[in-house]
Amino acid sequence: TRDGVCAALRDAPGVDMPTTVRTDRAALQELGDGRTQVAALLPGADFPLIVRPIGSHAGKGLEKVVCAGDIAAYLGRVDAEFFYASPFVDYSGADGVFRKYRIALIEGRAFVCHYAMSVHWMIAYFNAGMAESAVKRAEEAECMAHFDEQFAVRHAAALQAIHERMGLPYLAIDCAENRAGELLIFEVDNAMVVHAMDPEEMFPYKKPAMRKIFSAFRQLLEHSRQTPASDRAA
Repeated sequence: TRDGVCAALRDAPGVDMPTTVRTDRAALQELGDGRTQVAALLPGADFPLIVRPIGSHAGKGLEKVVCAGDIAAYLGRVDAEFFYASPFVDYSGADGVFRKYRIALIEGRAFVCHYAMSVHWMIAYFNAGMAESAVKRAEEAECMAHFDEQFAVRHAAALQAIHERMGLPYLAIDCAENRAGELLIFEVDNAMVVHAMDPEEMFPYKKPAMRKIFSAFRQLLEHSRQTPASDRAA
């Protein structure tokens, strides 16, 4: 759960994990009507907020609420009873562009799955225009080529803390770098899409990166198969 990940990663070194809480429609209506303040929902926080229905993915129902007056319109568009809410973090770079990474952690080792950039804060790879921009693809290729000695080194302590606190041999992370250089976490899950289906003529740099991930995952499965059940249970 998003609030469970928030609790697990709170105060992890090098990690910016915005506080995420569960709330309901009535509480959001009270906030929108001015009967309560943001701090009652998220201590120490204020607008803008990120709000999404519980159980939604791929940006469905995910919006930035800039002020109390935006909430009524949001609730009019989104027919849900329960929501997650968290503070909005502006993670745009000096050029105004937002950059998002999908990272796989396999037995604690980090692998880059994709890297997307957009002028909009809500980035999914399919809506970032990567296929339409040779400049964006060149930046992604550079990221993948030097991931091990750059990103993975910069965030080694954060990635190690995530591995230790989540306690899973495989997981994926959607993340960015905040303006202080910390690892800004959007989501941690064990069921994110990781694939090598992009056309090779347009994304020639992806197949080698994905082969590294798939090889590491197969090694994980083989190691698990060879480990006695009694040892796994321990």
